[in-house]
Amino acid sequence: MKRLLLLWLWLCLTPLPYALAIDPGTAQGSLQINQETIALTHSYAQRHDNAEGLLDRPKELRIVITDREISQDTLRGIVFLPIEQLAREGRVRGLMVRLDPNDHHNLLVTLLFPPSTPGASLINQTLSTSGQEAPIDLKISDNRVTGEIRHGEDPESGFTDMPKLTYAVKFSAPLFQELPVTADLKGKAAQTGPQAAVLREKARILAKGDFEGLKRISTDRAYQAMQAFLAQAGPEAKSFVKEAAADMEQSIKRIQRVVVRGDRAVVIFGQKQWSNFVREGGEWKSDN
Repeated sequence: MKRLLLLWLWLCLTPLPYALAIDPGTAQGSLQINQETIALTHSYAQRHDNAEGLLDRPKELRIVITDREISQDTLRGIVFLPIEQLAREGRVRGLMVRLDPNDHHNLLVTLLFPPSTPGASLINQTLSTSGQEAPIDLKISDNRVTGEIRHGEDPESGFTDMPKLTYAVKFSAPLFQELPVTADLKGKAAQTGPQAAVLREKARILAKGDFEGLKRISTDRAYQAMQAFLAQAGPEAKSFVKEAAADMEQSIKRIQRVVVRGDRAVVIFGQKQWSNFVREGGEWKSDN
């Protein structure tokens, strides 16, 4: 009896997320790039509400199918998501599918695979159909996304510099939402907030060519990307950076909104122009 009472107390005190754990995302299939075949084993799904108004779709569903486990946070953001940097570094391989959850006929598929040229963009593929048959078989519930996607190499394709790409995979992934908006600042409140202050500091640092100072106000991801750019730019890096500083000074004057989602924020300057920020250790840092 005592053991039963202790078991009952343990169940009552167990946090709900632990007691009702979400089934992890799974995948069954493969991706073939030229002669290399990659087994796809994990899947993830995230829905973005587009409160910032910066996406090309009213809302966006992101489905990521990979060869290994990743953090769900790598799907968060507007565009140029953290998972894309992981793919450039060869730390994940697979596919990312983006679409309007109410339109399954138009997909943007990103190949998560290191580009052949350092610094180059990842390969994107647009799949579009009309009529009843969509390029993806997809079912969306309140908390899960299941489906199947297939694509074979087009023999009529004239892009000889593109890799031969085929894939066929079934997936079942828990559906997560983008973090909720916790603040939406406009006008003077946006222009005088902590994110704008970081931008002003960044413009001053770039104008001086103080790359070590840039590290202090940047996330590790952003600083590594800047270092890669500087290495590629070579001797002309400082002149490029000074031009960027001047452009940034002008952009700061055009700040319209700051949309905050917990420890992430987006400063919006105008139509399709923005800058990302992350709060680390209580301080806002540039994530671009």
